[in-house]
Amino acid sequence: MRKDYVHGYSEREAIRLVDQAKALALLMHHDTSYPEDSMVLEAGCGVGAQTITLARNSPLAEITSVDISEPSLNHAKALINREGFSNVKFQIADIMKLPFEDETFDHVFICFVLEHLPDPVGALLSLKKVLKKEALSLLLKEIMAPVTSIQRLQRL
Repeated sequence: MRKDYVHGYSEREAIRLVDQAKALALLMHHDTSYPEDSMVLEAGCGVGAQTITLARNSPLAEITSVDISEPSLNHAKALINREGFSNVKFQIADIMKLPFEDETFDHVFICFVLEHLPDPVGALLSLKKVLKKEALSLLLKEIMAPVTSIQRLQRL
């Protein structure tokens, strides 16, 4: 868990993030769904604010949600269990050192994460390794990134 995470890990912040995600869900994720039996990695799931929408929109996909923070993952698990979804499993993992074989996932989903990382391009390269070569998507839903990072991403 990163000590310098700008939002912190309080319960109040977890509630705020979930409320924010609910408010933006229709706008941001109206078209976010994955086919039956798809292996989906949600990188940086945090408190599960986006996980709920992924699980709801893709009930037959197999979603693996990872985060570096155990307290955040515990909150996400509780949220998913409370909603009754069974298509999500959680794992502690650092995006920069993912514990998966190369080309494991059909899809990678990352939302509101890159702006919190010191090396967003390195994170995307790490995610690219676990994405199958014939994969259908690496879905980025980010609101901000330094121009230099965007320029480097275009060369990936």
